[in-house]
Amino acid sequence: MQIYLVGGAIRDRLLGFPPPYENDWVVVNGTPEDLNSRGYKKVGKSFPVYINPHTGDEYALARKESKTGAGYHGFDFDANPNITLEEDLARRDLTINAIAEDENGLLIDPYKGQEDLDNRKLRHVSLAFKEDPLRVLRIARFKAKLHNLGFTITEETYSLITEIVESGELLSLVPERIWLETEKTLKHSRFDQYFKTLIQINALDQIYPDLAGLQKDFFSHIIFQQASQEMVSTKYRFAVIFYALLKEKNSDIKEIIESMQKSMNFPNSYKEIPLLLNNSFSLINKDISKFTPEHILTIIEKLNALKKPENLQAIFKLIDMDLDRNFNDKKELIEKSLTSALTIQISNIEEEGLQGSDIGLKLRELRLNKIQESL
Repeated sequence: MQIYLVGGAIRDRLLGFPPPYENDWVVVNGTPEDLNSRGYKKVGKSFPVYINPHTGDEYALARKESKTGAGYHGFDFDANPNITLEEDLARRDLTINAIAEDENGLLIDPYKGQEDLDNRKLRHVSLAFKEDPLRVLRIARFKAKLHNLGFTITEETYSLITEIVESGELLSLVPERIWLETEKTLKHSRFDQYFKTLIQINALDQIYPDLAGLQKDFFSHIIFQQASQEMVSTKYRFAVIFYALLKEKNSDIKEIIESMQKSMNFPNSYKEIPLLLNNSFSLINKDISKFTPEHILTIIEKLNALKKPENLQAIFKLIDMDLDRNFNDKKELIEKSLTSALTIQISNIEEEGLQGSDIGLKLRELRLNKIQESL
């Protein structure tokens, strides 16, 4: 049994990316019994993939694939011990991901992945590339990951991508896989290039029907450039898409957000910031001359900032990416008003006998007065 390091860890190391690397291993001339005897745990029902319980690394038996149906799951696998390393590498998507390393540090590169790394090319390994529609998302993600290094998609690979798109097989991708690739993409600073690539190959409408019709220029907005900064989290990068939509459509986008979540099953935490912005943006976007105590308190209430002051900062961080100088004055007014409003509690109510909604109305009146004083 021989074990080789394969894929992303080698690619990223050769490109000079800093560790840690995601280590994946391929096992040649091995059997499930061999891996079970080491205490490795099988994951999934179809793939012959095992997890090392001590390191968390994946170990996959060398395998060949044959397409038997539509979509990502339409494959049969042959993982008998006679499958060679070269045969296993041949099923991989891109040459830069089809490089292996043996236990002595020797690189095995039968498909010239190192050459494509040097030439900054994203190239398919074999014609089997077009059998898996998920590879359209993956190559768009690698375009985003490696954009700043100048990587481009070769013409012959672009042709295969076009065939996949035209086949309609993208519609067979399951929501979980689409979200997984999306979330991975959002970790890359140039995540905008992922969406631009999908638009360029006419795949966006099939993969993200709720974003259908968007053009490449949409993802060139200044807020996407600001979101490319390293300190910006995946949730803010995702929210930037909806911020740009809100500005372009100038209308409620709640339906888009919820439909997109339903189609991709992404976590609720990813829609919190977009929904807060949707609730408040039309008010925040008003001219500063409209920022009366009533207007400001309404913004605060729409953001539920009296209970969760952090909501205010979340929205400010997002809107700040627009580099609108006029927003600084608005932000100062809202922050000052929230600080004043938070000083008013039930203990400040002097009247006796107030019940139910009357208590809330009185609190609001006192908060308005306090905001008026502070302004």
